Amino acid sequence: MAGAGRILCATLAACPVVHADGAGVAHVEGPVEAPRILDMLAGETRVLSHRGVTRVAVGDGKVLQALAADGREVIVFARAAGESSLHVWAAGRRSAYHLRVLPAGTRSARAEIDTLLARIPGARGIAVGEHVVIEGNDLSDADQERVAALAQRYPQVLDFTGKVGWDRMVQLDVQVVELPRTRLSELGLRWDGATEGGLHVGAGLDAVSSGRLQGRPGAAPLAVPLRSAPLTGYVGLNAVLGARLNLLAQSGDAVILAQPQLLARSGATAEFLAGGEVPYATTDRNGQAKTMFKPYGVSLRITPSIAASGAVRSRIEVEASSVDATLPSAAGPALKTRRAVTEFNVRSGHTLVIGGFLSRNKIRATAGLPMLSELPWIGGLFGSRRDELQETELAIFVTPTVVSGLDPGMRETIRRGQAVLRESFDTAPRLLAPYAGVAPSRQWDPFRGDGSQWDTRRAQAGTGAGAEGEASHAQVRDPYAASYPIDLP
Repeated sequence: MAGAGRILCATLAACPVVHADGAGVAHVEGPVEAPRILDMLAGETRVLSHRGVTRVAVGDGKVLQALAADGREVIVFARAAGESSLHVWAAGRRSAYHLRVLPAGTRSARAEIDTLLARIPGARGIAVGEHVVIEGNDLSDADQERVAALAQRYPQVLDFTGKVGWDRMVQLDVQVVELPRTRLSELGLRWDGATEGGLHVGAGLDAVSSGRLQGRPGAAPLAVPLRSAPLTGYVGLNAVLGARLNLLAQSGDAVILAQPQLLARSGATAEFLAGGEVPYATTDRNGQAKTMFKPYGVSLRITPSIAASGAVRSRIEVEASSVDATLPSAAGPALKTRRAVTEFNVRSGHTLVIGGFLSRNKIRATAGLPMLSELPWIGGLFGSRRDELQETELAIFVTPTVVSGLDPGMRETIRRGQAVLRESFDTAPRLLAPYAGVAPSRQWDPFRGDGSQWDTRRAQAGTGAGAEGEASHAQVRDPYAASYPIDLP
């Protein structure tokens, strides 16, 4: 009996010792190959081929379950999410595995996330364990909202995108014009959908051979002398609309109330007010009198959005108000207001006209001899009366154009503005003059590339062999200045 015990102890001493700690890692004495990393999903079964398998060891039995089958295969069953080690002895060799068990549905969720990220330009997803890290820069506000919705829908998503949106810009050329309604028809503006404008080319038959270039059907012909011919052509350009409008303004038939040029980010709001504020009296909840101010004049509030096709969708709120002296009040003057709120779609560079703001004023003027002109029946013999009806309409011309900071038109506008400033004012020294030695950065990316916040490459000076104790300095380049070396101790 004692001999059998000695033989059993000798056998156990010759065998490798296999045990697991609380962290789910199996410690195996003796040489072990570098572990292979395998990813599995909870509830998944995987078969590993090992001819002559004699023994299997699992680090964490709550995560994995493994058993040998027919001496040729090892069946691994993932029980729950977590990590565990696995060791297999077969044919005199020992193989090690490190298995990461992910929650069920992780792969399908990753496929869904990749499909949704493909619709967001500039965003990319990186799988890190059971998480998906979304990175990206220069994302628009709409794209950032999509990424935030993904992070809310999928808990494994980590949103590392830049929080500063980089949307395209929209330049809004607006003209608010008040003109007689009869003049409005001369501009070719008809609210029945037959508005002139844009580029039109075609041909028409001149029955009388008048020798003039014919316009579109129903439009006034252009006085361009041509040879007499029964077949003529017509051509129109949207620029004619602006030229006619300027002529009406110069002749006094039209009044340009405001002509702002606004610049807004896609999805942002641009506001404009040309006018002032009038005071009026009111009382608060305690009955105390207060003086408030209400703006009047021409106010615009435009929110443009750029579609993927290049079209511009805008919401415009316009209001034209003036002081009404015919309605005096102790609390303050009354205001005559014309207001409209609308949304529209238009191509970049095309003009949209908003009309329908009618204003009718009836003026009655009398003149005559005092007292005699006021007599009944015969008073008309000693005086005169004139009734005048004024009907005007407010038209708003909006031309949105998609621009960028590098647009030639924007550069030309800045150049002209700077030239006007130099001609109008004397050049005076400034304390905070702009530094002209640094070119504007166009290619710098804060997330990748040279000079980014993640770039760990630094030019080391005075380090390595032969430094002999000299102080080392790192040349750190400021990504915002691009040419200022700073010596750090």
